[in-house]
Amino acid sequence: MYAANTRRSLLRFTLLLGVWACSSPRAVAHAFQPTSVPPLVDVPVWSMATLNGDGTTNFNILTYATPVSIRPDRLYSLGLYKETLSYQNFCRDRKCVLQLLTAEHIPLVRLLGGRSGRDVDKERECATISDDVAFGLQELGSSDLPKVLPGCACYLRLSASGDIVDGGSHDIAICKVDEMLLPSQDYVANTSSVDYLSTGRLRELGIITEQGRIAD
Repeated sequence: MYAANTRRSLLRFTLLLGVWACSSPRAVAHAFQPTSVPPLVDVPVWSMATLNGDGTTNFNILTYATPVSIRPDRLYSLGLYKETLSYQNFCRDRKCVLQLLTAEHIPLVRLLGGRSGRDVDKERECATISDDVAFGLQELGSSDLPKVLPGCACYLRLSASGDIVDGGSHDIAICKVDEMLLPSQDYVANTSSVDYLSTGRLRELGIITEQGRIAD
């Protein structure tokens, strides 16, 4: 009698365990494989404004920018490609203005990221980018700062904090955020959007490759 009850209890427990196993989510084990391809992530598209030696403004496209601390100072980490005029300007002056681009700046991306400031005057080209689009630059109120593009989602005035670190193809600069600026409320009220531009959007449009370079 006792043995029969025990067998029935065990059977009941086994059936309940089967129902629980079928209805509960389970972690799926899998094998791993090496890859040389980094994950394709969607990140904000910035333009770094720096001063040239002659006092004019140069721009690039920068996607290696991320906040890394908030106290006691707000800090950003920048990955700067060495073979550019923007890198040269930043290393000399140790400051820049980081501009968070929006969809309105899409016509500028090939100019800012695909051409060198050594070969073209980007300040002048922004004002004559096409017959339909022009970006007159704005001043931030100081002659020792570069001019900026109008209509960005945000502006960060940065200065290098400590040494610039050699990272191979790029150097890494930890920068203190000296000032954060937004477009005026009047501008925001009269514009279609101030949502920031992302690398995913530029890939969809065929402007950049999956590796983040300007497409041919």
